[in-house]
Amino acid sequence: MKKIGIQLAVLVALLSTAACDKENDDLVKPLTGDQFPQVVVLSDKGDGGLEDEDAFSFKITLSDRVGSAGKELGGKVVHLKEAVQVNFKVASFKGFSKIADYIKGAEAFYEIDDCTTSADKGIVVPLQFDVNNGTGTVTLPAGVEEVEIEFEVDEDLFDDAVFNTKKRELTIQLTGIGTNNSQVQVNKTAKFKYEVQDDEGIYGEWTLDHTDAAAFAHFKELFGLVNADIKDLRAADVKEITLEVEFEEVKAVVVLKATEQVNDCGKVKTKYKVIEIEAEIEELDDDKLAGDMEFGERLELKNDSFKEFKYAGSFKITGSKLELELEGELDDDKTATIVLTLEK
Repeated sequence: MKKIGIQLAVLVALLSTAACDKENDDLVKPLTGDQFPQVVVLSDKGDGGLEDEDAFSFKITLSDRVGSAGKELGGKVVHLKEAVQVNFKVASFKGFSKIADYIKGAEAFYEIDDCTTSADKGIVVPLQFDVNNGTGTVTLPAGVEEVEIEFEVDEDLFDDAVFNTKKRELTIQLTGIGTNNSQVQVNKTAKFKYEVQDDEGIYGEWTLDHTDAAAFAHFKELFGLVNADIKDLRAADVKEITLEVEFEEVKAVVVLKATEQVNDCGKVKTKYKVIEIEAEIEELDDDKLAGDMEFGERLELKNDSFKEFKYAGSFKITGSKLELELEGELDDDKTATIVLTLEK
């Protein structure tokens, strides 16, 4: 009886092992991070420039690796071992009759370091672009993380002295890979939109007369709220004050008379010192000559903490003059309603 019991136990163990092996036949080992396909994406959602700009660009890049749970693997970017061709197209456009009326040509390049591009080294990045139907193909080289495509555009097409309320814009999408490559895919759903901005409206650079004592005091009261250096400025120390309204951003720039030595890509240059406040546009009636305006940002403090600031109010453009009526807010600190007058 004891021998029979042992034989039965062995038989049960063998049957159990066979059953487990059968269950495991359909199991697939999970992929590691490096085995997931590399994905080529648009690096940004959009940009904009004034109507007399002669060029604009967009970038395509390799996305960070993701794991099976869809989470980024610590920002790791795995470069391509072989070059791939990436197809793209101008998916839509407004404000002009045909693509060739605006886009004149295109070139591609990539950044080697902060001071050098492939074009500087005479390295050609293959690019084909049909200005008639708006389709193109660019090569993303092996070992390169990001390629920039720059379009040469007709700077005279939209440049006039009339304020235009209709949209002038175009949208670009990636459409695929030039060859069948299961290890590289593209994001076909994302869009990059370029907007042509009218410099008869709010966009562009506006100058404040810092020699006007009242205007200078108002500027310091408004922007000194978030920058102590501006709060303590003397007019005699200032060379120029401008307010720049750009794509999704407002910059208050104070150029000082004091200079400093700056290493600019190996060349030491003398430049004026600059105080700059950058903020993201939250609201802007950019299709009007008068309307609402709001912009703000997170301000990093010396103790590595952060505070939110914002400026909200309205603007009015009359000829070459811009009148801003704004209130500033930094946590519990607020300014009164302050009026600034600037000129383009």
